[in-house]
Amino acid sequence: MKKARGIPVGKKFGLENYQYPDKFGTWLGYKLIRLDRKKYRAEVGLDIREDHLSPAKRVHGGVVSSFMDYAFGAAVFSSLGPRDFCSTVELKINYLKPIDLGDRLVAKTEVIFRGKRLCVLHGYLYRKGDKAPVAMGSATFNIVSGGQ
Repeated sequence: MKKARGIPVGKKFGLENYQYPDKFGTWLGYKLIRLDRKKYRAEVGLDIREDHLSPAKRVHGGVVSSFMDYAFGAAVFSSLGPRDFCSTVELKINYLKPIDLGDRLVAKTEVIFRGKRLCVLHGYLYRKGDKAPVAMGSATFNIVSGGQ
């Protein structure tokens, strides 16, 4: 997977209010693979590194939840206008299988409801090449239209 470095997410999505560099995202290492602006879907990748591991030598749950939060956000971004804002108001992750050093992950997320102020999503996290998910989740985002 290619890693986009130093490109603020707003430039990538045409969002005026998201021009600050995503330094946390750069550290975590997630990469946008695909964005479908018609179906409000996103596909995002993450290669698991040693600094993602817990003391049990498995991927830390916070890495998975942060990664899924970004993947949900990317799907929301596909629905936003140029001056809109969004923020996570609820995030639920079910951890189904352990994730190890060197695993390549792909999150597939989609908007299932897009209202004026709320956006509800669901998604699955897969180990690249596997058919069964290693995690699944849902999220709710607040939408502020035309905000500055």
